Amino acid sequence: TGEKGSSKKVKLTSAKIRSWQTLSESSRQFLETVMDSVILSVLCQQSERKDDVQKHLNLLKDRVLRFFKTLKIPPGKLGNLKNVSSLQMAEKQMLETNEESLVQLQEEINEAERSAERIEETIQQLQYKIQVLKNQLEEDEKKARKVF
Repeated sequence: TGEKGSSKKVKLTSAKIRSWQTLSESSRQFLETVMDSVILSVLCQQSERKDDVQKHLNLLKDRVLRFFKTLKIPPGKLGNLKNVSSLQMAEKQMLETNEESLVQLQEEINEAERSAERIEETIQQLQYKIQVLKNQLEEDEKKARKVF
């Protein structure tokens, strides 16, 4: 009584259940593409133990895909999956965009690393010059003390 929404009870007969069919190959491919996209998204956000996380997610994906091969669904209840090809194209486009972004991010990381290396070299050169100038200052101070 305090619940929001309504629940609808559906009576299933064995004849109805026998008419159910497995997911089509295109539906399974679409769902696999969606899972791949989700895995990439998770890995992009993961900073530690990426290999372990990727291995675990791929194992889960494989189990789900094996389950999808035998999953029986009622005919005519596919909803969004009827437009699998257009949804799959959109997912592929998003995946390509993500991959391009990853390539661009990797290039930016490489440039940042090169910049950091140049800065480190400059710091080392300046530290060497400072040490040389300190040594020269000490020698000049010694000479000045001898003169006075």
